[in-house]
Amino acid sequence: MAKTLEAHDKLIREIFEGSYQFEIPDYQRPYAWTTEQATELFDDLYSAMQDARVSGASSQYFLGSIVLIKNDRDPKSSVVDGQQRLSTLTMLFAVLRTVMPDAADDITDFLYKRGKVSLGEKNEYRLTAREEDADFFRTNIQEPGGIAQLVASTDKLKDSRLRYRENATLLLEKAKALPPADLIALWQFLANDCSLVVISTPDLEAAYRIFSVLNNRGLDLAPIDIIKAQVLGLIRTTAGDVKSRAYAKEWSRIESSLGRDAFGDLFGHIRSIYAKKKQKYILVKEFQEHVTEYKAPIDLVDKVIKPYAEVWDFVRDADFEATEHAETINEHLSWLNRVDFKDWVPPALVYFKRFRQQPKLLAEFFQSLERLTYFLLVTKVGINERIETYAALTKEIEPETFKGDLAALTTLTLTDAQKRKFVAALDGDVYDDLPKARMALVLRLESLVRAPGVQLQDAVSLEHVLPQTPPDGSDWIKWFPDEDERDGWTHRLANLVPLDRNKNSSASNYDFAKKKDAYFRGKGTASPFVLTQEVRSESEWTPTLLTARQKRLVNVLSTHWNLEIAADNSLPAAAVTAGGLTS
Repeated sequence: MAKTLEAHDKLIREIFEGSYQFEIPDYQRPYAWTTEQATELFDDLYSAMQDARVSGASSQYFLGSIVLIKNDRDPKSSVVDGQQRLSTLTMLFAVLRTVMPDAADDITDFLYKRGKVSLGEKNEYRLTAREEDADFFRTNIQEPGGIAQLVASTDKLKDSRLRYRENATLLLEKAKALPPADLIALWQFLANDCSLVVISTPDLEAAYRIFSVLNNRGLDLAPIDIIKAQVLGLIRTTAGDVKSRAYAKEWSRIESSLGRDAFGDLFGHIRSIYAKKKQKYILVKEFQEHVTEYKAPIDLVDKVIKPYAEVWDFVRDADFEATEHAETINEHLSWLNRVDFKDWVPPALVYFKRFRQQPKLLAEFFQSLERLTYFLLVTKVGINERIETYAALTKEIEPETFKGDLAALTTLTLTDAQKRKFVAALDGDVYDDLPKARMALVLRLESLVRAPGVQLQDAVSLEHVLPQTPPDGSDWIKWFPDEDERDGWTHRLANLVPLDRNKNSSASNYDFAKKKDAYFRGKGTASPFVLTQEVRSESEWTPTLLTARQKRLVNVLSTHWNLEIAADNSLPAAAVTAGGLTS
């Protein structure tokens, strides 16, 4: 019976002359090591060999670990982690065979176990690359004369095949530069004194967990690769190899179109759509548990992954195209993408997927979703409540009876109490109290006060017009003699303006007149920000001016997010305005 986990420290000779037949599964990423990594491997090996030769020590040189899916007594070993290292070591063996003809037969044994032709046996290769590269790797690296052929080739190569040639060329040049005695010593050191820790388990999910713990250099293998392996395996079992290969290509197309990171994020969002709760376990397990189409893999690709990938592309890039309302939709999406959490994405995907042919509905929905999202951001609602809120919204969108009417989405509605809380937060200390929201708020405000269609500059910082630490004897102290009043204004919206990052430090703690000039650069070029230009037009910066400016700016945001509330007799009359609370 197979053990759950085995880990052994094995010499390179034991591994490449032993019973292992390494296979790089199709769900793995292509060979990715550059000449930088190949150089590091070769130089480290050569340096360690020299040290051992000088010291006369026979201690093993550790080359890292590999993680395999392997069953007892079966030589076939699926490589979960270690593709780059095993592939580059194989190239190095092939290079050494090229430059050491006297040892060619011995080195060939590290590349493949030669089959007995008289018995109809084929060579058993120690390493089989991904299906799309397997023949190329075998012909140009593992077979005799392959390296010379590859290095001399002028064929236009790309991706993994280009990196094979670049690294083979580099390793060959380095090996040729060594004297014969060093070549022999390097070959013997590599075979007899270098080792890998071989970790094997018969279970794919367990192998991934092990890999995730061991690998702190950035995961080559991600949860989506585990899911891909399982899904394509199910398709192969139920529909055959041809179907499986077709869906493997479609999977790769979608991943390439979105980009690997965004594709990985999509699976987390899909999990949230189905689970409607905070993730507690690894994504692979929860995806299997909650996504009902998982057991019907073709439906999973066709009805879940593919359509959600299409709308996810629109959502994350804010580049939806339509004959009407597209600009409005993309504007709201761009501001949603500025918040520091993505919990809003699942209901956005569900609504977009259902009503992508009705842009008017999309525009109305994303306007309301922006308001809800900024309410949760600005009022600092906790992650659990936030997830519950968006889960409730998703539930409201999903029924077939729902036809897109926002009136039916009660989760998008803010109560009067929530509106007051929202406005109060906007009217308060947004710089210190809302560090995750302050930049988005100021830039959203800037977008609302500038002319329509004017592009918003992104490379900005926030400047306090009234400095945080005004110098003694300055105009600031004259205008704000009361320290508490001064502190009360420093971090509010009225006192914050966007600046080009290069200009911020130049403004420093200057007096107001000099500071205004620092907001301009070169030959009188004005700041592109309306909020900043408004400061330039003022002759002084006093509590009276800030009071009026604060009320106006909060009102701009209140109007945009529809935070107006009816007069409430329970509040003082002065506390309620058309735009919410006053200063």
